Amino acid sequence: MGIKRVIFSFVSLMMASVIISAPAWSVAYQGQLVLQSETPDDTLVGNFQALGKFVQLRVYPATPSEVRISVNSEVIFDGQVQPAHNTVLMLSDSKAVRAGSNILKMHLVKGDVAVAVDYPVLREVSPEHALTTAQKRTFRKVLQPYIGADPEQHAFPGAAVLVARQGEILFAEGQGMAQYQRLTEGRLELLDSPRKVSVDTVFDLASVTKVVSTTAAIMHLVSENQLSLFDTLGELLPGFAETDKAAVTVQQLLTHRSGLWEWQPTWLHRRYSSASVFAYLAALDRRYAIGEKRAYSDIGFMLLGQVVTRVTGESIDEYVKKHIHQPLGMMSTTYKPPVSWRQHIAATSQGNRYEQNMVATSSPYPILSTPAFTDTFAGYRDYTLLGEVNDGNAWYALDGVAGHAGLFSNVVDLARFCQMMLNEGGYGNAMIATPETVATFLSTPYDTNQAHGFWRYESGDGRVSFGHAGFTGTQIMFRPDDQLIVILLTNRQHNGLPESGRYPSLNAAWNSILTVVDTLNDTKEAP
Repeated sequence: MGIKRVIFSFVSLMMASVIISAPAWSVAYQGQLVLQSETPDDTLVGNFQALGKFVQLRVYPATPSEVRISVNSEVIFDGQVQPAHNTVLMLSDSKAVRAGSNILKMHLVKGDVAVAVDYPVLREVSPEHALTTAQKRTFRKVLQPYIGADPEQHAFPGAAVLVARQGEILFAEGQGMAQYQRLTEGRLELLDSPRKVSVDTVFDLASVTKVVSTTAAIMHLVSENQLSLFDTLGELLPGFAETDKAAVTVQQLLTHRSGLWEWQPTWLHRRYSSASVFAYLAALDRRYAIGEKRAYSDIGFMLLGQVVTRVTGESIDEYVKKHIHQPLGMMSTTYKPPVSWRQHIAATSQGNRYEQNMVATSSPYPILSTPAFTDTFAGYRDYTLLGEVNDGNAWYALDGVAGHAGLFSNVVDLARFCQMMLNEGGYGNAMIATPETVATFLSTPYDTNQAHGFWRYESGDGRVSFGHAGFTGTQIMFRPDDQLIVILLTNRQHNGLPESGRYPSLNAAWNSILTVVDTLNDTKEAP
């Protein structure tokens, strides 16, 4: 009997017909729609959605087969397919496809075949949607007031911006400097040749790690039924079973309702290995009652990173690389980037003065001495950070790999991740999570501005978007109703710490970008 699996989403970039290597017949076929049959003369029909006149199909023959495939009653393939070398036949035909709803029909003449419709992938903007000269000029100008080398006057020395809508990248450019100065053993000097930001420049994401790494990993595990949102720390991490945190659920950690402390300098409690850091966190009393209030907690996501490791047997960097980033084609995304990447990475802070001040002043969070810590820590960095995560709890306490910080990436890779979320869990032929799981993660069980991991934003006109920001000067956002993606990556720490002791806010720059984005439908000037 024929088997049909249907998942609704959007349709991907069209490609020319090619043969590529593929998984064996035993793979679980992925895509927004899958039709599979091994019954001769069987006809299967399914619906898919297209962002534009683009579709990418994959045909998987288990045996020598003959099949007819049509889209909207127009035949796009009628012939034989062979399983030799486990190949996949990639088909595309724009004439048959229309924006919106489409009908895929597969008639199996003989053999055993599956046909899958890919999820959307990002593509270059089509001529009819391309920005005008005036619009491009506006995008380039919008950040100029914020870019510069004076920490008292400028928000950041460099930035990369990407805007995509309906699967098309409308604008993606870098501006300013990725690095123009260097601190060495306390002495600051200007570089002879400052490095410029490009669209490929890699940035320290800081807390954007929480969604692009940890939330994504948890979402995948929930979708695979390896983890439940209602599993507790006591069940998942043995060291927490007899503590006041045993009843905290995964959902409460994701939504910052765990009652845990927002932040503590856990590196002061490290003994020999990162295991001692989690032993310290197990002994650290909660700050609030479980579920009492939303208190944004780095510690909660540090524990979620450990949950991923405990459930999978892999460190979180290994797990997300294998199950999230590589399937999405995010090849410029990693923890602990290799030295060979450094000429393409934006520099961040000059040492760790900011966190040293947090410890010295007990501000904005009181620094607890119970359990006891050492006051003789001498490992603070006194050089410009380049390819090393700025966050002290990630770098000093957890060797650069943590659930709350440590990931590096660029605007294009992050846009792929956001498009996966807009696609309800898939990208190309990779499925990260089911649509049902994605919908759950974008829901707000406690606070209207806090989904599972993701922040939820609602504009004055009621439009809802999701995203996250990072301390180093990073922000991502995706808006489902018009399939919008906006990414802003900056190196705001590289100018140094202003006299105020606080790094400049990105709010004005971010809002300026959104204002330009929302005027893209204005009358266009001829190029």
